[in-house]
Amino acid sequence: MIGSILLSAGFIQSLFLGLYFFFQGEGKKEYSRYLAFFFFFLSLSMACNLIYYSGNLNEFPHLIKLGYFFGFCIAPLFSFVVTQYFLIPKERINWEGFTLGIPVVFLIYQAPFFLLSGEDKILSLTKIQSKDIFSETNIYQILILFFSFFVFLRTYIRFQMEMGQFSKDLYWEGRIFAKYLFLLLIWLCFCILICFILPGKISESISNLGFSIWILGFAWHRVYLDKKESHDLPNNQSESVKYQKSYLPEIQMMELGKKLESLLDDKEFLLDGDLNLSFIANKLGISSHTTSQVCNRYFGKSLIEIIQEKRIEHAKYALKHSDETILRIGFDVGFNSKNSFIRVFKELTQLTPSEYRKKHRS
Repeated sequence: MIGSILLSAGFIQSLFLGLYFFFQGEGKKEYSRYLAFFFFFLSLSMACNLIYYSGNLNEFPHLIKLGYFFGFCIAPLFSFVVTQYFLIPKERINWEGFTLGIPVVFLIYQAPFFLLSGEDKILSLTKIQSKDIFSETNIYQILILFFSFFVFLRTYIRFQMEMGQFSKDLYWEGRIFAKYLFLLLIWLCFCILICFILPGKISESISNLGFSIWILGFAWHRVYLDKKESHDLPNNQSESVKYQKSYLPEIQMMELGKKLESLLDDKEFLLDGDLNLSFIANKLGISSHTTSQVCNRYFGKSLIEIIQEKRIEHAKYALKHSDETILRIGFDVGFNSKNSFIRVFKELTQLTPSEYRKKHRS
């Protein structure tokens, strides 16, 4: 009973989040639609899990094994949409494309089963020893959990690498994602262990219920607690809150975009290692949400990308015209660690700072 309630709540909350991000994307953040479609897809997965958990799968035979396909899809789709939503700089290797290929492989492998009649699909259920560790259902469950763990782990590491370059309140929304990803990783490890201790429907139910709870918690932080920022804005930013709720006019966006560009062209301002989103927003006299919106629409890139590119340009000049160490230059242009500086420099120039210096001073 409790399980059905939690799964139903997860299903409803997924639909709610889908609608929330869908309407947020209207004239504001088009990439919010990515999250909207993901949560709509997740609601389908939750509905399938609810039918399975309630024992009504025989009434919907064509849903048999479809839940496994949904399970393989969730992690790569989530990884793709959150990196798109936050405009995390692209990697040279199309990791998301590779991981999205795994569900396709499963679908092709199970194609003969999906083409069976409903009666034959129901008959196949009676041949499965669901409580056996090496049963088909348990093996698929373990594979999905391991696959999801490594995809979510890579996404979490990617987030930490990007967010770690800046002050803690830059992209605070991304840090909410990162925290929930960390909790999800812990939960996945627990679920993998349960698959070996209590194989079958019990382990599947536990993992599905845990994911429903995770969705409910994420929804609370993302939709409800996020509102706190609007209440914490100074009085002189009250006008900008209106723009958070509606489409930012093109003229207003261009004016703010030019002002932001002027700020980022200020070398002393740009290379400040403590530069953060709140400070930039205060300089512009608008909210953090609106600042991100202006940057994304004016430059066509995220604030992180713009700051990285401009800082690397200053680093390239220093590498060519000074004898400062790589570490000193990295700190001087605003990076908080040598590793972050080298990684970003190589991503943008395909050379390490040492290789770039050697190439342009030889």
